[in-house]
Amino acid sequence: MSDLPEKQARAEAMLGELAELALAMARDLAVRARASEDDADAVALATAFQKTSRVVRLTLALDFKLQRTAAQEARDRAREAAEVAAAEKAAAVPVYTARPVSAVDARKSRIGNLLNRLLWTESEGDEEDFEVLTEDLTARLNEAARDPDFERLPIEVVARRLARDMGLSGELTLSLHEPAAPEGDAVASPPPPPLADSG
Repeated sequence: MSDLPEKQARAEAMLGELAELALAMARDLAVRARASEDDADAVALATAFQKTSRVVRLTLALDFKLQRTAAQEARDRAREAAEVAAAEKAAAVPVYTARPVSAVDARKSRIGNLLNRLLWTESEGDEEDFEVLTEDLTARLNEAARDPDFERLPIEVVARRLARDMGLSGELTLSLHEPAAPEGDAVASPPPPPLADSG
């Protein structure tokens, strides 16, 4: 397979040489046929000229066919190489799948969302202060999530504890999705110790 281009080039060179020889012979036969005074010789020379001319035409046609075939094969190889490259590129692109959110992470996110407005009020709109308070809340939420009761307690209870521990003022606004803490339950009990010590 590797020596195919070399063989093809050799075949094309041979066909070119054959076409040149046949053309030279056809010219010679044409001259001789015109100069012949003997009818039988003229007919024989004309017949030989026709056969030689046919050889020239077939040789040229075969040469063109080989060139077209080589060009088509080159296009096919280029297309296949492009398809392989595209497939390799597509395979190299990492496919990201969303990591399933655990119940604890979802709960931390809901509590954080409840307290975000209080954090913004506390920071008085200062983005750097808000960022510091957000980082503090994240640390406290991570600590609170270690408590075995974290998933059992109502979200409002945990949010109010964290707000109190952080010294946040303002009204905690529950969304329609957050059930209020039960009357006389954990909210009415004596304040528990802080969930986390942020230092």
